[in-house]
Amino acid sequence: MVPVSALVRFGSLIHFGVLISSPPTGYTISRAILSDAIALTRGDRYFTADFTPFNLTAWGFADSQRNRNTPGNGSILGRLILRGLPGEFTENSIYTWFPLQTPESMKDFLGKLGNAGRYDFSRPPDAPIVAIAREYNDVKQILGSAQFRPSYGDKAARVVSGEGCVMVINECSS
Repeated sequence: MVPVSALVRFGSLIHFGVLISSPPTGYTISRAILSDAIALTRGDRYFTADFTPFNLTAWGFADSQRNRNTPGNGSILGRLILRGLPGEFTENSIYTWFPLQTPESMKDFLGKLGNAGRYDFSRPPDAPIVAIAREYNDVKQILGSAQFRPSYGDKAARVVSGEGCVMVINECSS
C-alpha cells in the first residue's frame, strides 16, 4: 500500500485518508468493488425482507423470478430489452438475450451447449420509421383502414385464441 503522504509528494490529488494499491497487487480494487456490490445487494430490503408477492403483487413476483428455460438461460435483461424496445429485436435474437457478448463468441459457446439452433444470429434491421398522427381525422382514417394492424396483434394471438375484442373505456370529466 502506498501512503497518502507519498502520493501528495508526487502531486497526485486524492482524498485524505485513502490508500491505494501498488500496481503489482492486481485485483484489489475490483475485489473491493465486488464486495461492496454484494454487501449492498444483501442489505437491500427490496431484495430481502420485502421481496414477497404481497409487496410486489403475485404477477410482479412471478415475473421477477429466474427461469433457466428461457432463451437467455434465466436472463432478465433480454426481457427488459423486449419490453422497452418493442419491435426492435426478435424474440430469438442473440442481440436480445446476450447483448454484452459478441455474436461470434456466443455462437461458439451455444454451439458447444447444443443450443445454437434456438437463436437468430443475424443483425437486427434498422428500426421502422414511426408515423405520428396528430389530428383526430388522421387517427380515424388510420384506425378505419383495412391495412391497419396493431403492433401487439401477433403476441395477443398467442394468448387469446379465436375471436377477441379490445375494450376501450373513454371517461371524460366535465
